Amino acid sequence: MADPRPAHVHRVRVRPVDCDRQGIVHASRYAVFFEAAMVETLRSVLGSYKELEKHGVDFVMAETSIRYLAPARFDDLLRIAVRVRTLGTTTLTMGFDADVDGTPVATGWNRYVSFGTPELRSTPIPADFRKLLERRPAPARPVTRSAPAPRS
Repeated sequence: MADPRPAHVHRVRVRPVDCDRQGIVHASRYAVFFEAAMVETLRSVLGSYKELEKHGVDFVMAETSIRYLAPARFDDLLRIAVRVRTLGTTTLTMGFDADVDGTPVATGWNRYVSFGTPELRSTPIPADFRKLLERRPAPARPVTRSAPAPRS
């Protein structure tokens, strides 16, 4: 079972260009948001996407799925939690959960294939990157506030 804890949380403010005529985020924009969240996740885990390129590796999208749950609107702040769902020899599947103020608006996943850049064919994900992608951050501890004691 995949670890539900996010590897990274990406935030994006909805702009007018992201919306349809009704001011609701157009369905096609979530793929763009999720791709940006994937790149930022790799940046946070690897230090830079260029680290992949230095090793002659790139991730190419092979498959995507998005489910729309509720509308997001212009000027909303989308919070996209990203997690590694599966990590194969040459594939990486990342899951995305987008919400606005805690209300889920979209969920999805992208499956990427690790490609060798010089030869343009699938190649194993380098072991050092695999170790970094397999790591999970410690879960955030919820802030709990104790209620005042009842008066007697």
